[in-house]
Amino acid sequence: MDARTLLVVNPAAGGGRAARSLDRVLEALQPWGDFEIAVTRAGEVRPAERIVREAVARGVTRIAVLGGDGTASQALNGLRRDDGSIAPVHLALIPAGTGRDFARSTGAPRNPIAAAHALAQGATVRQVDVGVVTFPDMQERLFLNVASFGVSAQIAHALEEYPQLKRRAGALAFGLATVRAGVAFAPDTVESRIDDRDAERGPVAAMVIANGGWFGGGMHVAPTARIDDAQLEIIRFGDLARTDFVVSLPRLYRGTHYTHPKVRAAQGRELLAAPVDAGARAIEIEADGEIIGALPARFSVRPAALALLV
Repeated sequence: MDARTLLVVNPAAGGGRAARSLDRVLEALQPWGDFEIAVTRAGEVRPAERIVREAVARGVTRIAVLGGDGTASQALNGLRRDDGSIAPVHLALIPAGTGRDFARSTGAPRNPIAAAHALAQGATVRQVDVGVVTFPDMQERLFLNVASFGVSAQIAHALEEYPQLKRRAGALAFGLATVRAGVAFAPDTVESRIDDRDAERGPVAAMVIANGGWFGGGMHVAPTARIDDAQLEIIRFGDLARTDFVVSLPRLYRGTHYTHPKVRAAQGRELLAAPVDAGARAIEIEADGEIIGALPARFSVRPAALALLV
């Protein structure tokens, strides 16, 4: 068997969509020849990250991921080497999760079988940017699509805690969780600075640091973001009224929320963010849908760091 190619499968992704499509995905990938298959185990913390790290150590040079955006993010972090660089491995994503948001930014098919056919019949390598979250102890977490804090992290927390909501409601679960979290959430006071610009201090309902354009099952949160422009799109949702989370939600899906008077967008290569009141509640951070820590943190971009097969 050709041990230089690996298919990582998260069978639970998309409420079982990955498992249901596996046979046809394998059929579609036949032009690749022989390859190894690794299936993630339920209950293990970040199983795809471990699988990919071990595969890279034994010389795998092409990895495909059949799963959701969270599984893809784990695979990306599995490519991170001890010196912080990303292993020179071609990564291919076969979207089968609930949201499948990153595929919207790459232009890849969001149907896993169609995506597998496209990869096998003429994929090209695209060098794309990678986001990095760095904590004060210098620990890092990479993200492929979007990192955020504020109410958006609370939404991710709720979906992690109640995975049955995603299984039952699908992509609608993100909208339902947004409304529920929004009406019970109060903004935090945050100090932030983009690149070498002046620092800002004030109430923040959410701040989104975007490499890709979509999150939350189709919310077009960063309509001008590009995954290969060496920039992050930084969207600050200020002191929003609780009713805005209900009334303005359709604008977020359409990508027209930049006209809201309490929403501001900017581009930059680095964002520093910290809570103003050190004794207040922790301001959690999510990256690609996973809670990874809390402020303070540095968010930055590594241009053209990942060789993505599309």
